[in-house]
Amino acid sequence: MVGQIQRTRGKAAYRRAADAAGKKPKNTVLPAITGTPTEGETLTCSTGTWTNTPDAYAYQWLRAGVPIAGATASTRVLDAADVGSAMSCTVTATNEGVSTSATSAPTAVVEADE
Repeated sequence: MVGQIQRTRGKAAYRRAADAAGKKPKNTVLPAITGTPTEGETLTCSTGTWTNTPDAYAYQWLRAGVPIAGATASTRVLDAADVGSAMSCTVTATNEGVSTSATSAPTAVVEADE
């Protein structure tokens, strides 16, 4: 009987994994950043292109590859802390509770507003 229960649980876990894999968004075109990388200017991160029609997107801005605390909107106004660093953004796409992420190419180094 124990062997039967373990096989049943194994089959159920396999079905859940297969179902999740079928829902998981797959990135086909990376997110892209538009705007001028100059202090005081606004950058905008696109969602990119995804399969499986995501029902939600989340954003995370990165400075020199490091996440910026609280920078989770699709836009970012560049400030003095960004000067001298390249910016990128990670988009997390979610479909029916299953998520995956993709990161844009970095911008040029952010210049000071003179």
